[in-house]
Parts: sequence; structure tokens; C-alpha cells
Amino acid sequence: MRKHKTEVVLADFKEVTPHIHKYFGLDLREKSKIYEAIENGQDVVEAIRQHLKKRQGIWIFPGVGLEDFTKFEEKHFSTIIEVLKKEFDQVVIDTSSGIFFSSTYASLKNSDLIFAVLVPNRWGLEDTALMIDFICNRWDVEKSRFLALLNMADSGEIDVHTVERVLEVETFSVRQGQKNINHDVDRLARVLFENKKTVTGYPIRATKEAGSFGTN
Repeated sequence: MRKHKTEVVLADFKEVTPHIHKYFGLDLREKSKIYEAIENGQDVVEAIRQHLKKRQGIWIFPGVGLEDFTKFEEKHFSTIIEVLKKEFDQVVIDTSSGIFFSSTYASLKNSDLIFAVLVPNRWGLEDTALMIDFICNRWDVEKSRFLALLNMADSGEIDVHTVERVLEVETFSVRQGQKNINHDVDRLARVLFENKKTVTGYPIRATKEAGSFGTN
């Protein structure tokens, strides 16, 4: 995304145990000031800016730790997303595999594009199909907002075509090895940002925020 000249922020909305800050060597600071600003109608933007750090050309919003997570609700996470949307061209949100937490609910409801990440076996495919069906029917999220991302780090029993046939959504794969990962991710970025089309020719919208759930 950065190579495509967009200002990107990566937000960690993983429930209870965020990890992105560890990859980038950042501290996981408590976020009570954000909570209090939202509750008291104060300057939320400034409270959020204090937690933004730039690493490797992108901005990072570290996650909400265990102590803060117990009091944060859907409205707090949605407010954070709203602020980030105004501040950046692209907001990428990483969530964990569960879908029953307020941070995941806020992420999926407020995302233009959702990547469902799954491993290449039939259990992962069945679970992902059930989750997508639940999210669409219970949370009124359009299925057109979904893309699937098949994690091919390990050899599996299903391929991209099987996933597309079962889930009925456009599917991409990421293969094992750093060289393959770089190639596959760059290919996906070109599809989204340059052609504004999927590889099979169906038009999609350029993403404003992308949430993800599934096996990272």
C-alpha cells in the first residue's frame, strides 16, 4: 500500500492479546485517555495521535491491552476507526479469529473490504463459510465486501478454486517463503490499487479500511 503512495495506518484490534506492537518494537501503552476522551466528549483525535508511531513507512496503532479491553465497548472501537479514517488514506485493521468481541464487531461493520483468512484444509473452509454466513445474516454485512485469503504456508487439501466455489467470493493465496509472500502480496496490491479489478475481471472498490479475521 505504501508503494502505491497512500498514507497507511495498521491498527491492532486483536482481542485481549495484541501482537503487532511486538513486530515493530513498540510499547503497548495503556489507553485510558482514549476511553475517557470518548466518554467525556473531549478531543479524541489528540488522544489517539499520542499512540500512533511510524515504522517502515506506515503508521501503527498498537492494540488495547487486557486491562483496558475490559472497559472498551463497540462504540469506543468504532470511534477510533472513524478518527483513523479521517486521518489516513487507508486503514488496515487486524482482528483475531473470534467474531464475538466488540473490537471485531466494530471492525467488520465499519470496513469497506474484509479479508477472510483461512488455512488450506476443509475444517478451515467450513468454519470460514459459517462465519461469513453469520456475519452477513446477523450483522447485515454485505457479502460483496468479502475477499478470501488462503494461507498456503503449509501444504493443504484445498486450493483457491475450491475456496471460491464454496465461499462464492474472490480468493487470493499467499505461498510459503519470503520471496513468494512478497510476490503474492504485491500482486494483490496491484489488483486493488492499479487495476481496480480482481484477477477474474469483476470490479471491486478500492479499499478504505480492510478488516481481517481468521488464521494469521
